[in-house]
Amino acid sequence: MPTAPHVEPPRLGRSVLIQLLALAAGAVASELPWPRKNALPEPPPQPPHKEERRIRVVRIERPPPPPPKTAAPVPEKPAPEKATPPKPAPQKPAPKKVDPPAPTRIAADSTAIHGVRMRVLVPRRADELAAHLRNSGGCLVVSRLSGGSAEVVSVLGIDGMRAVERPGPPCNGVPRLLREGALNEALGDPLGRARAANAGEELVLQVLLNDRLHDAAQSALRARFGAVSEQEMGRLAAQSGYELTCFAEPLGAIRCQ
Repeated sequence: MPTAPHVEPPRLGRSVLIQLLALAAGAVASELPWPRKNALPEPPPQPPHKEERRIRVVRIERPPPPPPKTAAPVPEKPAPEKATPPKPAPQKPAPKKVDPPAPTRIAADSTAIHGVRMRVLVPRRADELAAHLRNSGGCLVVSRLSGGSAEVVSVLGIDGMRAVERPGPPCNGVPRLLREGALNEALGDPLGRARAANAGEELVLQVLLNDRLHDAAQSALRARFGAVSEQEMGRLAAQSGYELTCFAEPLGAIRCQ
């Protein structure tokens, strides 16, 4: 039996296969890290940014040259001190003279009001008079009579039933002469003590009654004569012979009728 002849593949299919293999080999070769001759060089790194500094130029003037040194003046020798006389001791000023206070002048006695004659009866016992003065605020004075007025020599207060001298001006009030010697003796003889201290001058004892005496007298006159003028009161009292009588009571009240 004869052997079959060898059959060769067609040439066209072989050439196609060879081209496919070449393309695959080129693709693989392109992925490999082969150096590239025609690769562009990488740009050089940029230098770091430098900070711009500005310098300010200030002109400094030179100080003026120091003044030339001058020779120090030679101190003059002090003149010898003259001996000064000792100062006189300061003299003490002479004390100023204080003028004594002007004497207080009051009426000698109260015997009338609004032209109407008036009697004022005061207690004759020392204890009752002292009680009236304490309760009414009155006081006693020793005075020097001069014409129709009196000059106060001393002011008296009441200590128990004794009249004692006290400083200061007299109290305000209506003056009434006390002529009873026994009452002066019962009060400790203030009149005799004042006369001995004033070279035996003629002095009198007075009581200054509270100013309410005038209010009591005015009320009594209006009750008798009505609301008339003072001149009319005096005229009516003189026609009728009326005399106002007032009483200084131990409790301090003053009543008139």
